[in-house]
Amino acid sequence: MQLRVYFSQVVGRPVLARMGDRVGAVADGIVKLVDGSMPALTGILLRVENRDVFVSIDNVAKLTDSALHLSRNKVDMRTFERRPGEVLLARDVRGGAVIDVEGARLVRVRDVVLEGEGKLWRVVAVVSAPPTTFTTFFKGLFGARQLNEEIPWSRLEPLVGHVPSAGLLLPFGRLSKLHPADIADIVEQARHEEGEQILSAVQSDRELEADVFEEMSEDKQLEYLKDRSNEEAATVLSNMNPDDAADLLTKVDQERRKPMLEALEPDQEEKVRALLGYGEDSAGGLMSNEFLALPEERTVAEAIEHIRRLEEEPHILTVVYALQEGKLSGAIPIARLFRADSADRLKDLVEREPVALYPDADLPSVAVEMTDYNLSALPVVDQDYKILGVITYDDLIEAMLPEDWRWRGRSHRPS
Repeated sequence: MQLRVYFSQVVGRPVLARMGDRVGAVADGIVKLVDGSMPALTGILLRVENRDVFVSIDNVAKLTDSALHLSRNKVDMRTFERRPGEVLLARDVRGGAVIDVEGARLVRVRDVVLEGEGKLWRVVAVVSAPPTTFTTFFKGLFGARQLNEEIPWSRLEPLVGHVPSAGLLLPFGRLSKLHPADIADIVEQARHEEGEQILSAVQSDRELEADVFEEMSEDKQLEYLKDRSNEEAATVLSNMNPDDAADLLTKVDQERRKPMLEALEPDQEEKVRALLGYGEDSAGGLMSNEFLALPEERTVAEAIEHIRRLEEEPHILTVVYALQEGKLSGAIPIARLFRADSADRLKDLVEREPVALYPDADLPSVAVEMTDYNLSALPVVDQDYKILGVITYDDLIEAMLPEDWRWRGRSHRPS
């Protein structure tokens, strides 16, 4: 029959030789982390005369509520040295962090749950630690999270990048299934070295990495760009939406702005430079210059084919803007475009006299126009009515919400 024990209760238990003599006490447990499986206990650290010695799990007869029994009478007294891939449960896992992939959250580990019998013991779950700050307490409270809950190991990815012997990179596959906003939340909650491990895992998908950066708070963005070279930082900025990249670039240290800007990919550099001259809380500062605008003489078939051939999807693709001699002449909801006859021309489908603002319009003006006209996107134009960019509703909402909006919003989602 398998037993179930908390590792905190195992630490300190006496270790008895085969004949019953006490030879020391349990100091720690050793596992090797393998993707997709519950870690098996490979050995025990035995505390003897103020030093730790290794006992292989093959030399363990049984683990009971009161003691750990060995199958031998003698113990190799050489001082323990870690081997590649080894992780210590008490020293490395307890008190550390794991990612609950199903719950899309960071969990601090209070304890580790073992199940097994004889020589076969596996880590089956962890016990979450209580919150350590006032803010995280209320995040858990409003989010209906149980304190000290047991979370099955199958839901978890451990953060052990700080353990030299672990030799295990955080797997990208399961992490990539999370929404960028959830990954950003996890990075926000993590310690710096843990956050670096998470960001390193998503670096294999540069677009995902950029999406995560866009969702992070300004201070965290700057924190994780600080240790990157200008070229590495520019790689992140090149994959961000131009408006988000421009906002972030204005916050980095003055001496780094020009080198980072010049290191951007040429197309991104041009877009970012065009946005840098506008005030942060103006229509120009809120807009993205990635949008879809086509001459109104184009047919529906030509417009749809143009969309299909785009190498990258624009920041906003719910509306197609029509141009007459380069000037904004109307707007067409994308749903209307795809329902229209392929031979129709855009000028026959447009909503004439589209609502637009100049780039110096303030935030309240943007909010009033988008609310009054029920717009998901609002074009920004120059004096000649040429489109400079488009403001989306999510950009507006983000600009209007308070600094701590992220965790307050997430806390009311169903578990």
